[in-house]
Amino acid sequence: MPASIAPPPDTALAAAAEALLVESSPTPLVNHCRRTYVFGAALLERRGRSFDAEALYVAALLHDLGLTDRWDDGVTPFEQLGGRIAATELVARGARPELATLVHDAIALHLELEVTKDHRPEVAGIGLGSAVDVLGLRLDQLPGPLVAEALERFPRLGVKAFLVEAISAQARVKPTSRIALHVERFPFTDLIVAAPFES
Repeated sequence: MPASIAPPPDTALAAAAEALLVESSPTPLVNHCRRTYVFGAALLERRGRSFDAEALYVAALLHDLGLTDRWDDGVTPFEQLGGRIAATELVARGARPELATLVHDAIALHLELEVTKDHRPEVAGIGLGSAVDVLGLRLDQLPGPLVAEALERFPRLGVKAFLVEAISAQARVKPTSRIALHVERFPFTDLIVAAPFES
């Protein structure tokens, strides 16, 4: 497993995803999405799973679009909405339908408890990477220098508080959503606060 961050994919779709993320999202969320890719890719490599770096990168960058003020419709669960938006935007930019479908599924399924067992590494990777960054799950499986570099290049900037507020709002407005179930059952927001990061 590499101990430093590899460059992101140098493709038109990757650049489009970066632009869409930055123009839609506050900086703490932008950095969370970037770290999700770094951590997800590293854990897939640790498990010996080959993956489409472009698909994983694009899915990581766009996986929380449904949490943003620009895209949230107040009705649809944010992960389902985000998957739909990402697929639509990618197809509009010339993505292959199978890539758009893969990105859609990686985003729409990333809150499922068994997602890390998905046979598609890109889908599993978003679940793995986001769980590291949000909850600290499997953080001990990553090289310390890689984690330190990710936190330096993409600082957290109070992302815990941002996510607690955003997720609590989602649970209130969408009480039958997957995230509302997680908030009630675990409770998810307490797990975010307890994650082994300063902010």
